[in-house]
Amino acid sequence: MTSDKEHENSSTETGLFRSFLEEADEMLAEIETTTQRLENEPSNLELVDEIFRVAHSLKGNSSFFNFINVKKFCHTFESFLSLIRERTLEIDDDIVKRILEGVDLMKSIFIRLTDGNAEDVTLLPNEETYLQAIGDMLESTTQLGQMGPLQEELTTFFDKARREDGMEEDSPIKEVYDIINRHAPVLVGKTSGARAAPGSRWLSGKLDIAREYGELKNTLKEAREGTQTQGGAFFSALEKLIAKHWEAAQGDMARELENVRSEFETFYQDEIGMDEIIVQDLESMLAEYQKKLTEIKVETSWPKAPGGERLERKISHVRVDESVLDIFLENVGELITLSELFNYLQRRVEERNYEGLLENFRHTNNSFRDLSQKLQESLYEIRKAPVEGALARLPRILRNVCRETGKEVRLSTSGGATEVDKSMLEKLETMLVHMVINSADHGIETPEERKAVGKQVEGKIDIKISSDGLNLNVEVSDDGRGVALDQVRQTAVQRKVVLEDVAARLSDKETLGLILRPGFSTRHQVTERSGRGVGLDVVTARVREMGGSLSLANMPGEGFKVTLSTPLAYVARIKLGLSMKVGSNVFLVPAEHVRESFRAAPEEVTFVEDRGEVVRRMGQLYPVVRLHKLFKRKARHENVADAILVLVESGGQSVCLMVDEMLGQRQIVYKRLTVHTTEPSAFEGVSILDGTRMALILSVDGVIRQFQNIGVREKTEARERG
Repeated sequence: MTSDKEHENSSTETGLFRSFLEEADEMLAEIETTTQRLENEPSNLELVDEIFRVAHSLKGNSSFFNFINVKKFCHTFESFLSLIRERTLEIDDDIVKRILEGVDLMKSIFIRLTDGNAEDVTLLPNEETYLQAIGDMLESTTQLGQMGPLQEELTTFFDKARREDGMEEDSPIKEVYDIINRHAPVLVGKTSGARAAPGSRWLSGKLDIAREYGELKNTLKEAREGTQTQGGAFFSALEKLIAKHWEAAQGDMARELENVRSEFETFYQDEIGMDEIIVQDLESMLAEYQKKLTEIKVETSWPKAPGGERLERKISHVRVDESVLDIFLENVGELITLSELFNYLQRRVEERNYEGLLENFRHTNNSFRDLSQKLQESLYEIRKAPVEGALARLPRILRNVCRETGKEVRLSTSGGATEVDKSMLEKLETMLVHMVINSADHGIETPEERKAVGKQVEGKIDIKISSDGLNLNVEVSDDGRGVALDQVRQTAVQRKVVLEDVAARLSDKETLGLILRPGFSTRHQVTERSGRGVGLDVVTARVREMGGSLSLANMPGEGFKVTLSTPLAYVARIKLGLSMKVGSNVFLVPAEHVRESFRAAPEEVTFVEDRGEVVRRMGQLYPVVRLHKLFKRKARHENVADAILVLVESGGQSVCLMVDEMLGQRQIVYKRLTVHTTEPSAFEGVSILDGTRMALILSVDGVIRQFQNIGVREKTEARERG
């Protein structure tokens, strides 16, 4: 495989290395404070957790740049900390000294790495000595762990012999005991390092599975926190738990976990790792399994952080240009000035000095509104980051796919300097990884296939990223075989996604939409990357979560293109919106989705077969969504001609929302919903309306999808009745 613009790639690598060093510097500064606290609080395992997370992050970043010696040190140190976190090792003064020594050596290594020229360091003799000592400790602990079952059985056996007077002097059992005690006393004694798992004791019937189930839950916790993104640890813990259930003749419990294992094997991909979607899926399945367990709370003596709070907070850093901070501080200064003006106006009211007060208040309020907009814009500038960070891993992932499939593919990207809200980068990277793997594995043909149809042997994947000031636009295209729509229809029928007669009537656009469904794949053979039905459905879910839209373009024999658009400020949850009333309820809708509001004449409203109630507007027919019926609320108007229609659009689909009254424009400040809603959710969030009341913010995409689902359900019920 080759790559476009090698000098741009080199520049990107240099920028990545610089970011790596800056991040490492911040982490080591953080770890400095943590180790100082650990000296004063040697029994606080939360501090060990913090050091472990830093060591793990540094190891992962070092692997990316192939710094073998740096990775080797961080990995060994991380393994040592892992034993302490798992409480296999008893934490004492000697262990604390080992931790502090390891941190000092790690800082020394990264200082040398910073002074070098992007090259790996050579470990010094004292660093090698430290690794050897830790390695010996790990080896002995591992051997002890392997001997655990044998020790347990021997201890049980000899205890029984003592109770039955079989341990008398000169007895054969006593002679065997003395031999073992002489050469391997640990097998007939108690280990000082072992402890019961903290927090809860889990029982399946009378079977104690606290250690195995605790280990399983911990792997998911680490995956969610980002400290362990590969699935090996989860799979290993799951296998142990399944084996324990089978050994205890608990087949039902074992089979339930085997379903979890099957789900994991189906959806897990090494290239993606334990991402948010697979973690949520596994946690959901384990929650059902956990309902059948008995939990016994166990009080532990392990201290918490000062103040009694757990240190669960994940710290995220944003690098900001100093000039952007200067602008923000200027706006804060203006805010203080306006605060004084409001104080002045309050004093005038208290003194009953009303002359010119209304005009002064109006002027001050307008200034405050303008300043709020400036503050919002400057905060967005602070949170901005270039999308090139989401592109960095793609060449390596593509090389892996090409090596495993024997394909030749060139990746070209543009628009890496486009800036978005920092919180979007991880989601954008996940989407791009899925789309690139989909194109390389499904779309691009093998060199032989391409040559046979007259194409260049080397395939192409193009990623174009741009911004129009409001939205981030991403286009991923390839020059592969495209999507065989007949095969999609056939697979949909075989997998009972649609009925055969329905599939025959699907348009090309509707057929193409099937590949966005969760679990849908035209592959009959499952590989490490494809055939699981995980790919574009993940992209679709992410786009919808971010309030964006997605479209597909299929060119059979020539290629395939995915185009998506999402708001630039995903986290800056302040938007211009419209407020409207349905009965006594007020709803808000983002102005970006609203095309117009109008009253329809009676002759413009009609019924169309398979579409229901529609309104004609400028030569087009639009479905009418009666919000009061959708949300089961009482409305003032039942006749469409008496109500107001709001024409909204999302994802290329348009409908008219029927409301009683339009209340006008306002700034919408988003707050998260804290209650569960029917999926797909018709609401994006909630906002304070007038200081005392709250109003729900409509998700136009969710409203349209709920409306369509109701229509499908009503047609199905009518067909069944007929």
